Amino acid sequence: MFDTLQEHQSKNALDWTVIYDELDEFSDYCCFLCDAYASIFTRSQDEVIGERTISGIKRSASWMKERLEEINAKFRKAQEQSCAETNDKKDTK
Repeated sequence: MFDTLQEHQSKNALDWTVIYDELDEFSDYCCFLCDAYASIFTRSQDEVIGERTISGIKRSASWMKERLEEINAKFRKAQEQSCAETNDKKDTK
């Protein structure tokens, strides 16, 4: 158990801060990729897009999907933990 309420609060705040930082970094990366994709397709209207470019887009799209699933899982776990702690507090009253 935690020695003080402050330690408990700082531990929970750290978990949410880490998740938020990951989401913020992921969001920035997604914005960059969306701009890059738009640039590729805008510039390439009359050109055939190469296999390497298509492969790179597929790989980055798969990575974005996997990363978003990981971040969502962390949010769900943190929410479940928070709900469990809230229920524990209610049960002890």
